[in-house]
Amino acid sequence: MKPSLLLIECHHDPEEEKDKLQAYIDWLAPFFEITHVYVADLTSPEVKEDAIVVTGSRWQIASDPIPEIMPKLYLETTKPLLGVCWGHQTLAHAWGAKVIRKNRFIERDEVIRVMKTEELLENMGLFFTANESHYEHVVKDKNLAKHFEVLAYSDSCKVEVIRHKERPLWGVQFHPERSGAAGRRLAANFARIVANPPGL
Repeated sequence: MKPSLLLIECHHDPEEEKDKLQAYIDWLAPFFEITHVYVADLTSPEVKEDAIVVTGSRWQIASDPIPEIMPKLYLETTKPLLGVCWGHQTLAHAWGAKVIRKNRFIERDEVIRVMKTEELLENMGLFFTANESHYEHVVKDKNLAKHFEVLAYSDSCKVEVIRHKERPLWGVQFHPERSGAAGRRLAANFARIVANPPGL
């Protein structure tokens, strides 16, 4: 039986971006029983599903308010959680890390270089190619290091993958839902984490 997963959709315009939501569903469905909720409809940080994935978004942390429920979720949940792009940035931001805007939009495939292999990056190799699509990024500094370990980086971003030091929380700057085989391996790894929670 597949573990259950709450997919929190954070797309700017759900009606116009249905294809983006479908990409997440197609990516996760082989490994999870998915329940989907739009972020504006999420009312409690208490989640009954086994795990959580937070999607990317066109919202910018520098200029758009973060829905109030998200920091509460990030700070309170004990369920395995994976934030993607905006989900990764808001996860780090909730724990005090700095997120800044780049002077150009990054939209391309990027080589992700693994600094430390652990459960989420198992069998991913020392580097792999993944799709990037973002303006903002998490800053690698003492604020981030207080709560997170950086597991991977790329030429365009020093913080591609993070893991919380005490809770089962991960973030990836890239988009695994459109990164082919590498994305599928990452989803399979996350499913194994959910089935066998790590000792943190």
